[in-house]
Amino acid sequence: MVARQEKSPDRGEEEAKKVAKLRKKVGEARQVHRIADDPYLKIVELDRFRASITGSLWFFLAVGLGYTTVGVHDFIAEGLHVSDPMWWGAWAVEPALAGMLITVLRWEAAMLMRGIAIDSNWVSFTKWALLGSTLAMNVLSSLDGTTVEKVLHVAFPGLVFCLAEVMPVVQDRFAQARAKVLAQIAALNAEAEQQAAREVPAKPTPAPVSSPVTVADFETDFDRSPAPPSPGLPPVAASTSPTPPATVRPPKLPAPMLQQLETRAAALADAGRAITAADVQAVINLPAAMAEQAAKYYAAANAPA
Repeated sequence: MVARQEKSPDRGEEEAKKVAKLRKKVGEARQVHRIADDPYLKIVELDRFRASITGSLWFFLAVGLGYTTVGVHDFIAEGLHVSDPMWWGAWAVEPALAGMLITVLRWEAAMLMRGIAIDSNWVSFTKWALLGSTLAMNVLSSLDGTTVEKVLHVAFPGLVFCLAEVMPVVQDRFAQARAKVLAQIAALNAEAEQQAAREVPAKPTPAPVSSPVTVADFETDFDRSPAPPSPGLPPVAASTSPTPPATVRPPKLPAPMLQQLETRAAALADAGRAITAADVQAVINLPAAMAEQAAKYYAAANAPA
């Protein structure tokens, strides 16, 4: 029994240290979560992700068009000798078609990023004509080839066509996601402005200018007895608001938050215990140091006299 009594204080101290460490970790986790959930950080991460996805799409589109260039060249330069200028000029046909396609896709993506819908059928017709020309020349150039060559010359132009149709959709969805986060930022800023407007104290009204008061104005009141209290009015109650010691500093928080903490501290004081930092963080998400300061202040304010 004696050994157990000697170990119990050490065990309690160890548990208190564990609780303090866990509270510190919880406070840090809440701060990290609050920063990670910041809408401005979401905008930055969204823009970086959009740039990464867009770069990957352009890269693989260029790789696919590079493969289709060989098929187009074989179709145009069939039967020509290397010394023929047309043999060399055939290499420029597919890059020219790809350049036109990429230009149209870039313009379409830029318009969709700004919320402007592309309603012209000529845009779709131009993309289909460019990709259809590539597909037709690749298929015709592989008719005498093996089965693998036929499949590749059909698959690559088809995949390039699908990728060209997907890219504007990707940009449009990124634009919608960005607009959603910006709307969230605007709502938070409006709420902050309204709260700041409520916290600004009203301008004091200037007192009316009156004539100077002399002793003669009170001569008739010297011998007058005080007036009895009105029977219809209730007696004035003494102020019951808690007054903490002057050595404890109050937390620097907005008035609505202070009211929530004061209400919670009063309820806990009625229940027979003082408010703690964990109680403060349960009401308002505050850092550990500020929560400790607020707990000390309201614990002292609601301490029994």
